[in-house]
Amino acid sequence: MACILLAGLFAAPAGAVEKTAYTPAQLALFDTPHLENISKPGTLLYDFRHSAKTGEGFEDRVELTVTKIGADGRKDLSFQYLSGERQRPYPALDGFTGNPLIMLFLQHDVDEMERAVGGASSYYRNRIRFAFRDKAELEQTTIEHGGRTLAATRITLRPFAGDSNQGHFQRFINKRYEFLLAPEVPGGIYSIRSVVPAKDNGGTRIENSVTFRASAS
Repeated sequence: MACILLAGLFAAPAGAVEKTAYTPAQLALFDTPHLENISKPGTLLYDFRHSAKTGEGFEDRVELTVTKIGADGRKDLSFQYLSGERQRPYPALDGFTGNPLIMLFLQHDVDEMERAVGGASSYYRNRIRFAFRDKAELEQTTIEHGGRTLAATRITLRPFAGDSNQGHFQRFINKRYEFLLAPEVPGGIYSIRSVVPAKDNGGTRIENSVTFRASAS
């Protein structure tokens, strides 16, 4: 699926509502120029980690490359999302100001849920999109990166909680997503996590995360 469509899948499509109607979570994630602190072409490097209570975990990488910066500050981007047989072929994107890592992570997450238990991908995407509107929790916090303590915003949502139509998707009822935004980190996003708690409250059943590691010229 083309990257240019992803923002419309998880946030309100452009022009659908006035910006004043956006929630703080929608503004922070989808209407903030996260890439404005990138002043020259280069690559943002992220660590990807998958862990599971059953089955094998793995570690991989995600790369977001700024290939060109326009006179208006907009960026042309290319991506490597995972590697080898796991790699997702997301196409390049032109003229972007936000960090599309958010949409890439969520689309990959939706694909994995659909693969694991079936169901329509639109169900998962809609629950996530609606959660940004009325279920997101925001708090100010800090992160440690590069030997410094940086200001950050944590956004947490549980899209499937209280959904009476979940049926056989019960394993995701308590699933949560956590976004850590840090303006001083190149690209504005420090980490994204999705966590499925174990049914017996014995820790985590499945966790996926991407965490900023470094930027390279």
